[in-house]
Amino acid sequence: MNHWKPKIATGLWVGLSLLLLIGVGISFLAFAFVQAFRQPPAQWPINLMLYSELLMLFGLLLLEGLLIYYVGSAFTLHYEIDRNGIYIFWLDNQVTIPISQIEKIESDVAGAKFKWQPMHFLGYLWGQGYTSEGKRLSLFTSCPVSQSLLIHTPNEVYAISPAQPTAFVQNLEQRRRLGIVKPLTPSRKAGHLIFHAYWNDRLLRGALLLTFGLNLLFLGILAARYPSLAANLEMRFDVVGKTTEFRPRHQTLFLPLAAFLLSLLNAGLAMLTYQNIRIGAQLLQLASVLIQVLFGIALLTIILH
Repeated sequence: MNHWKPKIATGLWVGLSLLLLIGVGISFLAFAFVQAFRQPPAQWPINLMLYSELLMLFGLLLLEGLLIYYVGSAFTLHYEIDRNGIYIFWLDNQVTIPISQIEKIESDVAGAKFKWQPMHFLGYLWGQGYTSEGKRLSLFTSCPVSQSLLIHTPNEVYAISPAQPTAFVQNLEQRRRLGIVKPLTPSRKAGHLIFHAYWNDRLLRGALLLTFGLNLLFLGILAARYPSLAANLEMRFDVVGKTTEFRPRHQTLFLPLAAFLLSLLNAGLAMLTYQNIRIGAQLLQLASVLIQVLFGIALLTIILH
């Protein structure tokens, strides 16, 4: 089996530079948070300014995670050929193209349309589109489609970008002349490293977004109210609603924190169980929404009491 690396795109170095730059920003904001909470709890500067910095930190962490995924995909993208097929690999994913189904290979396809993604500038084009003939066009290339090899099969066209396209095509033709040993079918195998099946579930993505959106909403309400709260708050009540215990106001932070950690645990369990127990994973993720609502109601009861 021959191994072929893709062409190296300039955008890949841009992605690495962004990874480093955003990492510095994350370190700076994280250090500022540590300094803010090194003071005694009674002096913690909880306000909307600190909350906006928290949102910025979460945003940078999310962007850093996406960059790690796409830059990692670009670095691990490669192609392999044997007598039976062409195999495309990135991270722990694999696409198989049977040699017996290859109709032709060309260097451009007129009228191709695909949806450009913001991360494409990082040197790894991924996603799908359609040719002018209505065939699905799948991108696994580090170059623009006009500079890629287009592998045509009866139902799909694959865009790839081996660093030595001429040698790649010659090697493929040699393999075709030798004949296949084992017939293959076109396939896509999503790896387990990034939990692709979990992220491709719309219900889970929506529940996850709602879960942490609610958490940030309640945390924002607390940050807005925190400077005007009394030093000690009513936090426990009896069955008739009378106060039974006062506690320092900083303990209100434990409610959104506990809700966040429980939801994070549920998300992790859902990812691990999704392949085998899909319904169970979905119920776990939906339970996280309920957790946020219940903890949010408890928080509002305390700070608005």
